[in-house]
Amino acid sequence: MKARPHFLLGFVLALFSIAAGQDAQQPDLNQRILELNQLQGEVGEYRVGSGDLIEIQVFGVEELSRSVRVSASGGVTLPFVGHLDAAGSTTMQIEARLKSLLEEKEFIKNPEVTVLVTEYRSQPVQVLGAVNNAGRYFLNRPLRLTGVLAMAGGIDPELAGSEVVITRDKPAASGEVQVREVLRVDLNRLLQQGDVLQNIVIQSGDVVHVPEREARLFYVIGDVHRPGAFELPDKRDLRITQALAQAGGTMKTAKNSKGLLVRFDEAGQRQDIKLNLNRIMRGKNTDIPVLPNDVIFVPGSTAKSIGYGLLGVVPRALSDAIRR
Repeated sequence: MKARPHFLLGFVLALFSIAAGQDAQQPDLNQRILELNQLQGEVGEYRVGSGDLIEIQVFGVEELSRSVRVSASGGVTLPFVGHLDAAGSTTMQIEARLKSLLEEKEFIKNPEVTVLVTEYRSQPVQVLGAVNNAGRYFLNRPLRLTGVLAMAGGIDPELAGSEVVITRDKPAASGEVQVREVLRVDLNRLLQQGDVLQNIVIQSGDVVHVPEREARLFYVIGDVHRPGAFELPDKRDLRITQALAQAGGTMKTAKNSKGLLVRFDEAGQRQDIKLNLNRIMRGKNTDIPVLPNDVIFVPGSTAKSIGYGLLGVVPRALSDAIRR
């Protein structure tokens, strides 16, 4: 009686499972982004800058009521008033300054002045990487990291890594060369542990990059209940027995004493390490750590040649399935 190809069938099913995205449920990181953004509130008032379009209303004086764009030098020019500094000021400060000038020139007594920013163009921020809507954004108020991530539609939890890299121009003293400063934010500490110190204030000109997670996978095939690709934890070791547990354990038909670990070194050279799983589970042999791209093969009643033949193609085949 021929043995049934348990591990081959399981391997194929695992490919379909991975391709369909049947992964462990991800925490709602984007909900945490919104919660933290609301929790920390506003950073401060918006300060007008070059390129912004502001609308000025002076009650009863149509000649002064108009929309003007802040020039590269940071000011606007108005009839009867001339040059008015605007860059670096809040709208309330601009209102007070314009009111003072009008009173000083005795053009109007007790003028009622309002200033609004109708188009924000002075504080660009670039958001790149594993976010839902990457692109260039303009700050309409001082924002922390969570606020900018929310503007970009949140992160993609399936792709995002564990950190955000922020690149900005570092202020340079007179005569010194401008240098770039790189800041790294731990997303796990920010979103899962609630470390608000990681929620730094974003500055004009910042490039906010959410790098994609580099999948650190290992593979279990053969006579196990759930063969397939599994992700290694980021900050702790995973042992052979734990890897087998993730694969649902070995089947009754498994030849536990004939296990094999296929490992590739940095030069791409293949190493075959024999595993006596019975002795490992009894604590008589070392339960060695699993490394990225390791393939754990548990032979069974199926012909060995089929199982060994798959070892060379498993990582590439599973990786292709994941990408699809």
